[in-house]
Order: sequence, then C-alpha cells, then structure tokens
Amino acid sequence: MAFARHWVTTPTRKSSRGFGASKSSGGKAFELIMVVCLLAVLGGIVPGWARASGLQDELRGVWVAWAGANVPSKERIAAIMDDVAAHGMNVVFVDVWRYGYPYFRSELFYRFTGMYTDPALPEGRDVLADMIAEGHRVGLHVHAWFEYGFVACQGDNDHLFRVKPEWFARRRDGTVLFNGDYRYKWLSHCNAEAQQFLVALCLEVARNYDVDGIQLDRIRYPELDCGYDEATVTLYKAEHGGNAPPQNEADPHWMRWRADKLTSFIAAFYDSLKHARPDLPVSNTPIVYPYGYQNFCQDWRPWINNHHLDVISPQVYRATDAIYSYELDLQLGHVTDRLGFYPGITSVFEEYLLPSNQLIAMIQATRSRGLQGHVIWFYDTLSDDLPALAASVYQQQVRVPGMPSEWRRPAIIVNETDSTVARSGNWYAYTGIPGYQGGCLYTTSSAPASLEYAATIPNDGWYELYAFVPYHWNGAREARYEVIHSQGVDTVLVNQGQPGKARWCKLGDYYWAAGAGPVVRLSNARIGNRYLFADAIMLCNSNRAARLMSSAPRSTIQGKRQDGVQLVRNFPNPFNAATAIAFEVPRAQAVDVRVVDLQGRCVAHLLSCRVGAGRHVVAFQGPDLPSGIYFCYVTDEDQQAKVAKMLLLR
Repeated sequence: MAFARHWVTTPTRKSSRGFGASKSSGGKAFELIMVVCLLAVLGGIVPGWARASGLQDELRGVWVAWAGANVPSKERIAAIMDDVAAHGMNVVFVDVWRYGYPYFRSELFYRFTGMYTDPALPEGRDVLADMIAEGHRVGLHVHAWFEYGFVACQGDNDHLFRVKPEWFARRRDGTVLFNGDYRYKWLSHCNAEAQQFLVALCLEVARNYDVDGIQLDRIRYPELDCGYDEATVTLYKAEHGGNAPPQNEADPHWMRWRADKLTSFIAAFYDSLKHARPDLPVSNTPIVYPYGYQNFCQDWRPWINNHHLDVISPQVYRATDAIYSYELDLQLGHVTDRLGFYPGITSVFEEYLLPSNQLIAMIQATRSRGLQGHVIWFYDTLSDDLPALAASVYQQQVRVPGMPSEWRRPAIIVNETDSTVARSGNWYAYTGIPGYQGGCLYTTSSAPASLEYAATIPNDGWYELYAFVPYHWNGAREARYEVIHSQGVDTVLVNQGQPGKARWCKLGDYYWAAGAGPVVRLSNARIGNRYLFADAIMLCNSNRAARLMSSAPRSTIQGKRQDGVQLVRNFPNPFNAATAIAFEVPRAQAVDVRVVDLQGRCVAHLLSCRVGAGRHVVAFQGPDLPSGIYFCYVTDEDQQAKVAKMLLLR
C-alpha cells in the first residue's frame, strides 16, 4: 500500500520491468493537497548520530523480513548478508518483533509467557544473534527492527493477551481484534504497564546484543476506532474533568489527544534507550503525513523536530520516480532539518516489483535534495535489483553517516586449516557437514587431541568471540572451548549436537590487547563416545561490551593513577544461593556494580551511585540463574573496572 508497509506474497514483475503510475486511494487523496514545501534547510540542534562527517557518507539500508512461519535459515541469513554487503549497502534493519514473538532470547517475554522466542524455532536458535554474527562478519551495521511495535499478538499467537488482557487496546464496542484477516491485537497506547513492557523489550536488545541501532515501528493506532480500553479512558477522564472520550472516533480534539500521547511515549522511549546506550541511533519509519495522522493518529513531525528520534524514515512508497519526488518534497516540508531524514523507498508496489531504473532514479532524487541516506523495503523484492544498483548508484563503498570510522571494523576470522592453528593429536578432514570454508575437522576421544587458534589483534578492546559450529547429531554435547584473553582463561561448553547452535555460536565478550597470540584452545576432553568438530573462529569488535563493561580491564592499562576501585573478592565462591561482593575505594567517587554472564549479558545491576572512601559490600542473589560462570564488574568514575569471576552451582 502507499500508506503502510504490507506483506506481498507473490509479486509479479512485468516483462517490460515497468508499469503504470497507479497509487492507492490514500496516496491519491494526499497528493491533491497543496502544500508549500520548505526547500531551504533550516538551522537547529541536530542529534549527534545524524550529523554527517562528509559527502562520502550515506546510509544505504534495507529491511530484512519474512512471511509467516518462513523464518530464514542460518544459511539464508548468511547469503543475504553476503549479497547486501557485496553490492554496496551498509545497514540492515532485521526483524526482531513480529507475529507475537520476539526473535531473540527474551527473558522479559519468558517471564510473562514461559517462552523465550518463537517455539517453532529449533532448540537454542536465536535469530537476532544469527543476524548480528553474519552481518558483522561482512562489516554491515545491524539495526534491531521492532517492526510490530504496539502489535503484540497475531491470530493464535496471543500468548501475552492470555496473561495480560488488560494491557490491550479496544474499540468502542469492546473488541480487541484489528486489521481484518491479520487479526492483530494491539497493546493499549496509554497503558503504563504495556508501554513499559515495550520499552523494556527494546532495552533487552540494547543491553544484551551488540546491535548498531534500534528501530521501533508501528507507533500509531490501527484505526481511529481505537483507544477505548480502560487505561486510556481513565487517563482521558483524569485530564478532562471526568468526561469520557468522544464516541465520534474522528473528533479533532480526541485525535490530537491520542497523537500527543504517542509523542509523549516516543519521548520517554528515546530517553530510556539513550540512558542505557547513548551511542545507539534510534529510529522510526512512519506513514507519510498527513495521511498517517488522518487515519492512525500518527504525527511524526514533533518526534524528529523535537529530537525524540535520531533518524526518521517516512514510507515514501510510490511506483515512479516522478510521484516519489513529489511526495518526498511534501514530507521534507515537515522537518526543520534534513539531517537524519532518510526516506523509505519501496521495491514493490501493489504486488508489482518496481523496475531497477525507477529505484535508481529515486535514489538519485533523494541525493539531489541533500539527503544522506535511504532505506529500501525489502530485501526479498530488492535482491534482483542489487547488481543494477551496484553498477550505478552504489559503485563506491561508503560509511554510515555520523558513526565513528572505527565503529564496525572488519571481522577477524581464523580457519581451522590456517597456519596459525596448532594441532596436537589426531584430527581428520570431514566434508559431510558444510563448514565455514568447505569441510571441517573432527576427532574422537581415543587419544588426547586439541587445536590452538592464534590471531593478530589490531586494537586494544572488547571483542565478540564466535566459533563456527558444524552441527552433527552425534556431536560433542560439551565441546570445550578455552578462551585465552587478557584477563585469563575461561572455558565455554558448546553443544555441537543442538541444531540451534549450528554455524556461528557466540562464546562471549572478551578483552584483548593488541598483538599476536593464542585466543582459543579446543580440546577433546570429556566428550565421551561422540565426535568433536573443529572449524573457524571469529572476533568482531564489540561496541556494546565496551559501553557496558568499561573501556578496558584495569590490569591492561598502563600509566593510570592507582586510586580507583580495588575489588577484594566475593564470598562464598563457588556459591549456591547468594554471595557477598566486597570492594574498596581510596576516595569518595561514583561506582557501578553489575554482574554479566559468559555471553556478556547483564544479569544483575547491583549498584550505581556515589560511595564514600573505604570498604563496601554488595549482596548478589541469582535464584533464577542457571549454574555457570559469571563476572562481577566494579567500575569507578574513571570508567576503569575490576573484575571478579564467580561460579554459581545449583
């Protein structure tokens, strides 16, 4: 549709690769409105992420989505990322919230529904983790795209509604189903607990995954006959002397009130995300104005003009360059600064695929207006156009505007057959399982065997460490990866017989100083009567770990003053139910204490305040945590940390 993204199951491309300039009724009505366009760029405060660093910068984004239960396989994700990167694009917006499920491992969703993600996925599968690993492998920025926003249920996937029906929006007649055959159930836009759930869902990703941005969509009403749930009615009455919302769904004041509440939500959401991850760009892709406001109470103008977002990508979805350019000028008339305005372009319109020459013309029209980026809907219908785009408008690789040049460095990949890998014992080549580059190696428990991977680390810093895991039904259930990092050696156990762990499996976040040396040792200890497989390892620089854990462990920094925090120990260790973490500071200062797991996820934030000089003790309890190794990071006001390794035994 011209006014809102929709799913196209069987688009047809005409043999001429072109078609008429037809538009939806919404688009026709809107284009009849005479609008005076603001062609001059007005001054103002610009969000830091949106500031350009030069003409060589351009955001070239594409949305990655899927239909129904057809979740892309790990191999499909790898192929998509290879294709996108090879043809000059630099950002992928990957779906993480749709069809009533988070497509990442969500403790929050589990708390309410008993499910971490879509139960149809193979055990251990984490779609977002797969997207990040494959995207970062080829240098792409990966933005977590919460496509469904306030839409928390679809059809029978209504697990959240079953436990929290009071959270959901309703029509005047009290019904909760919207959007016809799609059978969506929308969270109430004014229910504080529902809003908190949606924000917390995004915060989970920002804190636990090394994403390069957060995009929250569908911040709108499904239709005007919506907003008659108890929470919304109660709030309206409180602000209108006890009067209930108008029964006329199109009442101008009632529409404006709802639109303003969405703006308040966006502002609160933005502040929450920026408090947790100030380095991450936050974006939204709204419906074009005023159509979105007239039909869905969505007025995105204050969102970007009042700096409640870093980036706005209105869905300027039109069939031809001429109509697109006209609509684009109308939308530009609503912004006070064009930096951070990256329009959405569609590659499919009313079940027809746009010809490549039209997409190229739209990109050129976008550039001619001084805009530094665009996002295209969506990969599946864009893929056959990528060679034409690479040969014309994407000939040169460019950086993402406003992001540090070192933000996303090339991945370091060490294959099991590289000369920097030292073998001991008996290892055999195996081609029966696809490896990272062809086959892989395997061994048994007949005699001791190990592989030691060495790598050259270009910069001091935190890295995400991955192992390429060949899945086999008789693979080792506890493959022992010993990680050799700047703080010591940790052992990570990986189930090579679990389908969800196949391909790139994250071992954790670790700090390495620059230089060459061993990073991983894989041994066949305790594998029993199973096979141990060996393949590549990969290190990707981690911006999330650097932000949440500290710039570096104290022991690796030379020439710093020694008046920071001194971690004493935790006792007891190992522990079963609770442990006490003791630390000392020689002077009064702000201190942050948090516990993270081997994957680098923060599982407990124990303290964040100013403390006096002397010894302090903080209690940590982990009743819902599984057995395993955890790290306590005590960070001082200079952002230097001391780390204690803790072992939780159940």
